Amino acid sequence: MKHFLLLFSAFAITLSSWGDDNVAVVPGAQYVLRNVVTGSYLMKDGTTTKDEATASNWRVVTNDTVHYSDAEKLYVVYSDDAVMQLTNSGGGWKVAFTGKGNTTYVMPSTTTEKAFKFRYRFALDTRYLNVEVDAEGREKLTAAHTASRYNDWEFVPTTHPKDYRYRLMKMNRSGDNTKYSVAYLSHDVLGEEVWLSGWVAVPTVSEGGACNADHVLFSAHLTQCKNTEVPSQFDPYDGLTFSLSGNKPVMIEPDYLGYGITKDREHPYCAPDIMAEESVDLMLAVHDMLRDMHAMDCSTGAYPTYGIGYSQGGAVILACQRHVENSPKLTEAQRNAIHWVRTCAGAGPYCPLATISHYYFQDKLAMPVAAPLLVMGMVAAYPDIFGDIKAEDYFSEAFNAAGIVDKVRSTDYTIEELNEAIKKACGDTMQGLLSEEAKDVNSDLTQHLLKAMGCSDLTRDWSPKADIWFFHNTDDDVVPYLNTIAAYKGLKDRCQGECVIHNPGIGMSHIPAAVEFMARMILGNYK
Repeated sequence: MKHFLLLFSAFAITLSSWGDDNVAVVPGAQYVLRNVVTGSYLMKDGTTTKDEATASNWRVVTNDTVHYSDAEKLYVVYSDDAVMQLTNSGGGWKVAFTGKGNTTYVMPSTTTEKAFKFRYRFALDTRYLNVEVDAEGREKLTAAHTASRYNDWEFVPTTHPKDYRYRLMKMNRSGDNTKYSVAYLSHDVLGEEVWLSGWVAVPTVSEGGACNADHVLFSAHLTQCKNTEVPSQFDPYDGLTFSLSGNKPVMIEPDYLGYGITKDREHPYCAPDIMAEESVDLMLAVHDMLRDMHAMDCSTGAYPTYGIGYSQGGAVILACQRHVENSPKLTEAQRNAIHWVRTCAGAGPYCPLATISHYYFQDKLAMPVAAPLLVMGMVAAYPDIFGDIKAEDYFSEAFNAAGIVDKVRSTDYTIEELNEAIKKACGDTMQGLLSEEAKDVNSDLTQHLLKAMGCSDLTRDWSPKADIWFFHNTDDDVVPYLNTIAAYKGLKDRCQGECVIHNPGIGMSHIPAAVEFMARMILGNYK
């Protein structure tokens, strides 16, 4: 794994907005914290050391829990299981480094150039993380009331970075749970290393304390086109499954490549192998985070994983089960740690070829943006199949003239806004949306597309081990029901667990049925 200090420049937060010096601390990058006066380094056990090579590494994350004013930004400084704390519970001030943590101001110093102070406020009392030196030269950390050079600290790039698979981008502690936006290491469609993002919710025995969940709920979100709506940017709608559950799980949800911190990348929509690997990588990174921050050891397999997903998420979550059970990229230890026991997949395009064929046949589209998303996703996911062919080659002049492809790529528009833009440009039919060559199923252009979609089929060529519960409304107007029939027929006889179809929401269209599906999940029916 590469040295991290240069990888995070895109996420730098400039803490010098209070001063003139352009000093930046990068969330996720690793530092040692050196006291300006003593030259000592901060250790996560609450002591100091003169040896930089053995000093604890520290990272920074924003904290959304408390804001005293819009002008003051809050941060948490953490190192493995230690979170910096200055505390006062009515019995006096203490300096502590535990998994609990609290709100800390990281502010540029007014007494030393390019240094920072760590400030905490209790009622009207403000304190600073300070080093006190006695007559014999012994050092002790204190919560000083007065600002001085003894509470000035420098963020120094570490010479001994640790290989983390995750970094925290945002933290929100509220009572007995903590929610994170996280970044994690994975791979893109070319196999190159990339940082992706997602959302995690953790139930705890106390604020920021040890996790008390007994299972993991891995959720794959349905189709979303606007970046501000993906999990790491905004608590996901299915996060209610965490908030309202009587027995809260650890809940994990990826943004997907092309969203979150990779919003400028192409999204491989409906490409199961790519989406599954990237999503499962988040789960493995979160295992590390749970161990470091919440004393939860997933390595023994003691926390079974349930997967849920609807629409695009239904296909992604089924692909995740296949990846966990069969991918040679995972070790047996990782499979055992994940301990996948059941998939609840709702109305997913498990067979993209069947889906696009249905669109060709019926012509009129209930959700017009679904067709270009499929085409663009295939072109992004399989560059070896498409070569020089561009997504725009599949669309009509009217469609391209309206800049729909660029609108989708921008991630600035909602599904509803994109649907309206498509209808305005070329109507809501495949005939109006496609180029003349793409309308011909025997053309070379269309054959490339069909080949890619054949590579994205989840309905065959594997033997599931865990339960699969399919949920699909027979009247679905966006994802044809034949997807679930194909998946059920293709997998039932080979599935070692329970493979069943539930038909909830009869008579409902795709989106109302999604609400019905998630209501079931919120009530814990995935178990």
